[in-house]
Amino acid sequence: SIGAINDFTKRDILYEVPYRCLYNRQFPNMITAGRTISSCGWAWDVTRVIPPAILTGQASGLAAAMAAKEGKYLSDISVETLQESLADTGVLIHF
Repeated sequence: SIGAINDFTKRDILYEVPYRCLYNRQFPNMITAGRTISSCGWAWDVTRVIPPAILTGQASGLAAAMAAKEGKYLSDISVETLQESLADTGVLIHF
């Protein structure tokens, strides 16, 4: 998980956004955020509004910076380190 988001129609329901929805292993140096992340079903609706776009944008930017700094593919960075960096800025990772 790179963070928790809520369902805009049911504010008491939270979802965790997995890191793997931001990249595709077939394109190891490409990452996405906002409306272009991988999701389906109701998650497709929930992830296409501004708060999840902000979360995925922040996570994508940090992940890209980590990958570039470490000389790794996006799939090879430490998700735990990414989570720690996000949590340090106030992102709720797990609920």
